[in-house]
Amino acid sequence: MLEAEYATMFGAEEGHWWYLGLHDQLAKAFARCRGLVTGPGRVLDAGCGTGKGLDLLGDVRPVGLDLSATALSLARRRGPFPLVRGSATSLPFAAGSFDVAVSLDVLANVPPAEVPGAFRELFRVLAPGGALILNLVAFQALFSAHDRAVGVVRRYRAGEVRQLLESAGFSLEILSYSNTILFPVAALVRLWRKRPRPGGGGPVSDLSPLPGPVNAVLAGIRRLENDMIIRHGLSLPFGLSVFALARKPATDNPQATRSGI
Repeated sequence: MLEAEYATMFGAEEGHWWYLGLHDQLAKAFARCRGLVTGPGRVLDAGCGTGKGLDLLGDVRPVGLDLSATALSLARRRGPFPLVRGSATSLPFAAGSFDVAVSLDVLANVPPAEVPGAFRELFRVLAPGGALILNLVAFQALFSAHDRAVGVVRRYRAGEVRQLLESAGFSLEILSYSNTILFPVAALVRLWRKRPRPGGGGPVSDLSPLPGPVNAVLAGIRRLENDMIIRHGLSLPFGLSVFALARKPATDNPQATRSGI
């Protein structure tokens, strides 16, 4: 990810419709598995970026991990959360350290050959019965300058995410595309921006501010979709992202089995 984009992200996370929708998704998914959390420090945000997700989950004192020192320095402004510099492909935590792990738009930034190992690492650090909240950008055909600016290496389809999760040992609770209603317009914009342009120029993200009413409508659409997926169990057929809520199977010992999602 381009270093300049972290400052852009830090500001955009407070009000841009994309992040408002993503964080609403996180809040609703976490509410669904909140009962799994056994104490402070038992939630991991693996790829916490500039830390807004940590702020949203602050009552459980989540642990934030990111490879970027710049991102972690900005995340420290959110509050006194435990922060660790490290990679999602080799998590510096003992097996079973967390009850819930969060990975939002992170593993698409990992080289594809290393992605299966990252899923295995997330599985390893979760306690039996623990949950993974996952979001990944979708459809490689939409790869654009925005992706290059924010460090995306590859975009994924739902079937690929299912295979990666199941191969790592997870069982699926929810798997769906998201950002579906906005997909046609956003896809056209991304494809249009992929065309060759005279003079070129470096890649930049799509996180520029929008007029307030437009931003509010887009965020509202995203919240509606989050309700459809997480609260009502609908699986949407296409979208800009893939969302999953997955479980690490509980142990065979009934005494160790935790409450379900």
